[in-house]
Amino acid sequence: MTELEPLLASRRYPLPRITLKLLTTTLVACLGSFQFGYHMAELNAPQEAVMCHLPLDPSYRDTWFGRHGWKQCIHLEESQYGLVTSIFSIGGLIGSLYAGPLADRYGRRNTSFGNCVLGGLGSLMLFFSNSYVELLAGRFIAGVASGSNIVVTPLLINEVAPNAWKGALGSLNQVSINLGILLTQLLAFFWANTLYWRWLLFMAAAIAGINYGLLFMIEESPKWLMACGHEPQAALVLARLRGVSHDQARLETNAWEQAREQEVSGSTTGPSLLEYVISKLYARPRTVIAVILMGQQLCGINAIIFYGVHVIGQALPDYAILVNFIISVLNVGVTCAAALVVDRCGRKPLLILSSGAMAAASLLISTGILSHKPPLLVFSIFMYIAVFALGMGPIPFLFISELSSLATVGVAQSFGITLNWLATFIVGFGFPILNQIIGGYVFVIFAAVALLLSVYVWLCVPETNGKHTYQEIWAHPVRNN
Repeated sequence: MTELEPLLASRRYPLPRITLKLLTTTLVACLGSFQFGYHMAELNAPQEAVMCHLPLDPSYRDTWFGRHGWKQCIHLEESQYGLVTSIFSIGGLIGSLYAGPLADRYGRRNTSFGNCVLGGLGSLMLFFSNSYVELLAGRFIAGVASGSNIVVTPLLINEVAPNAWKGALGSLNQVSINLGILLTQLLAFFWANTLYWRWLLFMAAAIAGINYGLLFMIEESPKWLMACGHEPQAALVLARLRGVSHDQARLETNAWEQAREQEVSGSTTGPSLLEYVISKLYARPRTVIAVILMGQQLCGINAIIFYGVHVIGQALPDYAILVNFIISVLNVGVTCAAALVVDRCGRKPLLILSSGAMAAASLLISTGILSHKPPLLVFSIFMYIAVFALGMGPIPFLFISELSSLATVGVAQSFGITLNWLATFIVGFGFPILNQIIGGYVFVIFAAVALLLSVYVWLCVPETNGKHTYQEIWAHPVRNN
């Protein structure tokens, strides 16, 4: 091939343009992930206000809440606040398991409508909560909606995006999650106090309402319409998304149908979840998926996402919310940069570097807390978030499909996501209890987990970058990959 041939090829096959319809559909879909990110961090900054750890403001009695019997704060133990925070993960687990079947039966757009209603209901329950039980119920319902959202959002984006833009548009999903986290930290400057903390929870209901209204601006996934037998409507929707003629859209929908028929004719029945868990046939990929998906959470990332203001406040109480906001900005920036690095550097080297650096950062966080050195604490948290976003953040979820055969990828996805949610619950519930008992030493535990994970990846995890088949990935001893 001459040097001119790639250029000529690019002229013959120009990069498809992103139409306003496609961009609108993608951004509206991303509001589901945005809601997930918001709920993840909404209880971070107002923890002290909600738990009655801040001085009460006498003027509260004259506010609308005070006049109508809503408490200024709710007396909670550390373990109770931990359960309120972490029960979101149990709801998320349930929502993510049921989202796929619901989206296949009722459509991606209709399922998103339901997620907005459920998320809005959970947020309003949190907003009006006057007791521990009411907080638990609202948080659980918000978790169910969020778990469904993070399944449906990437599914819809993947089905409307042209192949050449799937990576770029798909990366907006993770960026949207981090932007949701960022918004909570921004609003915390104004509302993380005993007078206004309820408004921080209400904002999630407002976002759900906005998302619900904007869903009327987009159409159903054309691939789902094709799967349901609505071929003319699928071609019409696709033509609007691509900005092409109806005949050109029919060419693409016909190609989808041919690919689907080939997949059906060549596919084999995959194992059930129980068969996947107990069969020795799937032991190697199953073990790697389990260790990496649980390890991602047990390294302690959600100790920062859920409780970052409290952690920083142990050494820097006057600036905890500001520092946490800057951390969220950093998280968004590094996540965007990571999308450019993952395919170039390979999955395995980035995982080893990321988890190893997280171990070092966790030790520095512990030292910063125990020695009361605010600059060290802030620097180490920045380092921790940055190296997580470069590797341990995006790669584990990529690994599930890459390490699995075609027949097992669906059940492997369910297996990995289930373990990830359970590990999220363990950290969310256990961190405030351990932090109360052993203080900054809890980050030594996270450091040990991250270090063990780094060693495990080096010894036991194959490289998948540049390999195209299940057999190719698992054909050789891991350290020769």
